[in-house]
Amino acid sequence: MEEIKRYRCVKECSFEKCDGDGFFIENEYTYVSLGSIWQENKHLIAGGPDSVHLDREDGEPNTMEWCEPLKETLAECFEQIESIYA
Repeated sequence: MEEIKRYRCVKECSFEKCDGDGFFIENEYTYVSLGSIWQENKHLIAGGPDSVHLDREDGEPNTMEWCEPLKETLAECFEQIESIYA
């Protein structure tokens, strides 16, 4: 069984928006709202070794929201909550 870490946003933040191939979309941003819930995913799309990929768990149905904060931003803007196991 694999542990999937989960996080709750405790400080609003934003990130440059990327397409599915990891290219930045000019003048577009992903906004992370206070209290939103995110799951860690080992697959990075745009970030480097100091980033963590998060997929939104509690977003609108049939939408795919994700962000890749630096580990220092993760520590500042998110708190780890109970993990799930798959």
